Amino acid sequence: MKNEFTGVPMANYTRDEIEEMMRRWIAVNDKAEQEGNWRHLADFYTTDVIYGWDTPNGKYEFNGRETVRENCVGAAMDPYKGWTYPYDKIVIDEKRGEAFCTWWQTPPGAPNREDGSAMKVIGASWFRYGGDYQWSEQLDMYDYTNITNLILECVDKGILKSMPKMSSEQVKEG
Repeated sequence: MKNEFTGVPMANYTRDEIEEMMRRWIAVNDKAEQEGNWRHLADFYTTDVIYGWDTPNGKYEFNGRETVRENCVGAAMDPYKGWTYPYDKIVIDEKRGEAFCTWWQTPPGAPNREDGSAMKVIGASWFRYGGDYQWSEQLDMYDYTNITNLILECVDKGILKSMPKMSSEQVKEG
């Protein structure tokens, strides 16, 4: 059955199931933040997951749970041990089997700038639920300029030792 307004196929999942998925997802994110290892998140993706985000040089996208584990929640996140990504808003569309969330990318210790403002940048993620408490798609969205500036600010303050290789550079090389 398709949604009469959008033509998008209706999902066969209940709101309760997708809410439980979000609870589990946030719990594994909390564990990842505490350990500084985001690879556990890959266990919450289907084997054929599609994960990506846009960069100024093109789309950064990977397919498959183990590829995502090594790249998206592995190598891309390794420089950010101690960072937190607290979820702020969560919207669930059980008819489509989707969730949309905003979160804050926050350096270790949640430091403030000299003007008192928090050093953090907002981001967002869209998820498609694949059943069995796993996501089948994830698309991250954020202002690439703002996150790059935050990372440079963290290098200047000694929070990061050096500028990590950004995904936009990896897209350019790939």
